[in-house]
Amino acid sequence: MPHAVRCDICGKLLSSSTLKSHKRLAHAKTVVVVASEEDAIPKIVRIYETLSTEKKKEVLATLANMDFDPA
Repeated sequence: MPHAVRCDICGKLLSSSTLKSHKRLAHAKTVVVVASEEDAIPKIVRIYETLSTEKKKEVLATLANMDFDPA
């Protein structure tokens, strides 16, 4: 018999019978597909704009530490 459980990701109270579907649908990892580098830049910027200030700083620090091959 189903019972009340909390989602360990978002904390929402759900029926045990719907928890697996909830996790699959509500917390699915997003895959971004782009056809070209020209399409990628605007998508990256849109995703970046949704981040918190703290996460934006992490992204900038990560990019600053990457080795780029000057072309």
